[in-house]
Amino acid sequence: MRISKYAKLGVLIVLSITILIWGLAYLKGNDFFTSNDKYYVYYSRVDGLASSANIALNGYPVGKVRDITFAPDNSGRLLVTLSVDANFKIPLNSVAQIVSSDIMGTRSIKLLLSNDKELHQPNDTILGAIESDLKEQVSLQVLPLKNKAEELLSTVDSAITVLTMILNEDAQKNLSASFANINQTIKNIEATTADLEEIVAAEKESMKRIVSNVDEITTSFKNNTALFESTLQNLNAFSDTLSQLSVTPMLNNIETVSEQLVLTLEKLNSDESSAGRLLNDDELYNSINMLSENLAFLVKDIQNNPKRYLQFSAFDFGKEVYVNTREDVSSKDIIFKVHLVSSKIKLDMNSEMFKGLDDVEEYYSGGVYSYLIGNTGVYSEIEEIHRKARRNFPESSIVAFKKGKLIKLDKALKALN
Repeated sequence: MRISKYAKLGVLIVLSITILIWGLAYLKGNDFFTSNDKYYVYYSRVDGLASSANIALNGYPVGKVRDITFAPDNSGRLLVTLSVDANFKIPLNSVAQIVSSDIMGTRSIKLLLSNDKELHQPNDTILGAIESDLKEQVSLQVLPLKNKAEELLSTVDSAITVLTMILNEDAQKNLSASFANINQTIKNIEATTADLEEIVAAEKESMKRIVSNVDEITTSFKNNTALFESTLQNLNAFSDTLSQLSVTPMLNNIETVSEQLVLTLEKLNSDESSAGRLLNDDELYNSINMLSENLAFLVKDIQNNPKRYLQFSAFDFGKEVYVNTREDVSSKDIIFKVHLVSSKIKLDMNSEMFKGLDDVEEYYSGGVYSYLIGNTGVYSEIEEIHRKARRNFPESSIVAFKKGKLIKLDKALKALN
């Protein structure tokens, strides 16, 4: 069967149209004979990127730009559709960067792959970036040169201005006057140098003696270096001794005494205490003064007329009390101790202030730490311990304990009667 020429012409026209459509689609990045995946990228601008632009990885083409449209969110951004070979997979966090592919400014997309193990799926959105164009790069290179040129021109202008000021008549006169003053100053320096030479020549012997004396002094220092070192060591040892002294107990004692003095003065200044009334009550003072005068008259009358008072005694002085200081009252649970010092803070019983004292014990009562020595029921023994302790603690005193509790000393002494 023969095919008519019209049929052949129709087939040729269809093939031509098919090839034309395929060629246009290929130029736009649509290849019907290869399998491609689509990806999307958002850009703020595309800087001349067009559809069918190449997509390359390390210079090897892996796809083409399929379409460029505005984003549907009306933000003004551009949505670029990429058609990438289906055999090529893109890891997550990869970047599609718009770059210049030639010196003429033709734009293409360069893929910058990340090291993630996970991969983008087709129709995913990829991160986008834009490389600086040639104009921006040239501007960045030229800008420092421009700034330096402006600074140089400013410096040259300042130099020209200075030269103009120097070359005018007033400046020339000022320069002439300055040079004249400099010459005069040089002459004065020369005259001063000459005077110094004369002084040195006249006092040459005196200067020699001064140098000789200084040399003798330095020699003396050198010969007595050992003595100076010994003196410094003694001063160092003295300072160490001072630093080891416990100042806190002394300050606490001073603070306690000052508080007691303040309280005593307050009581003396008030009319509530007997001493305050005695000091501030004029009537009481007059009565005591009158009583002393009457007592003086009475004593004088007794001296002049003793026989009037032989029949009776006007006062009963009571019995005299004698204390047996050698009696041991430890059987009555009474112990005598010597109170050294009291402090609101706890003291180190191995400190230098207790050096030479044996068996120092600590007694805590009423928020105060008291430090005691001695432990005897014989009052004469505690008196001997107290006498030795007063060398370092002048304010020390004898105290008494009964069954471990502090009691008044006079109450304990009644046990010795």
